[in-house]
Amino acid sequence: PPPPAPASSTPPAAPAADPVLDRAAILAAVDAAASDAAAGTAPAGADALANRRFRMRIAFGCLGPKPPPPAGGTEAGAPGWARTPDGRSVRLRFTPADWTAGDPAGPAVEGFEGVGGVWVNQPWMRSGGCPAPGLPAADAPGRADAPTVGLALLRAEGASRLGRADDRAFTFTVRGQGDTPAPDPLQGYRLVLEGRLTPWAGGRVIRCRAIRADSRPPCVVGVVLDRLAYEDGAAGETLSEWRPG
Repeated sequence: PPPPAPASSTPPAAPAADPVLDRAAILAAVDAAASDAAAGTAPAGADALANRRFRMRIAFGCLGPKPPPPAGGTEAGAPGWARTPDGRSVRLRFTPADWTAGDPAGPAVEGFEGVGGVWVNQPWMRSGGCPAPGLPAADAPGRADAPTVGLALLRAEGASRLGRADDRAFTFTVRGQGDTPAPDPLQGYRLVLEGRLTPWAGGRVIRCRAIRADSRPPCVVGVVLDRLAYEDGAAGETLSEWRPG
């Protein structure tokens, strides 16, 4: 009989790691969850999104600066930028909304010390960039569509306080060079959120609430943050970042 074939010295290939879910993948999953909520159906089985890593980019400042809110007002949940009083620098800022007592998709969920909120603007856009230039911002002055997609920044007892909802804003100042003021951004800025998708409402990562038959259900995605950063929209350069600790 022929001699036995020599044993291979090459170890078996390790299974490919799950890719990091990007904005497009998350929004596709949100669309499916919103459809289920509107139809009154519930997915069965374990949530395939649970504990998957993600990276979400949210473009902001595409249409220009966003003045600070008036005294007593709030801008929580949406990033923005504005000129410093001397006009020489650009200040980026973001404060999570406080969703600890409940969010647009449902009531408070037990087991978390705090829940911060961030709205995903232009959720119909799969890319993380600015909308096409020249389009009006709204159909009429003072009119804007209500946001429908958000990320719930979950913080368990004793966990990192990154993304907490309180009076601390994430700020960064872009300064000019010498006597030249910092220029306005050509393509806005990006708020970058990275971490893990986390089951939080009935064992699901995404929960939606159907409010009316003729409108899209608002949906919120449970996440735990590992990194929050600002990027320049034109070059993709990281301007500043925060990590747990």
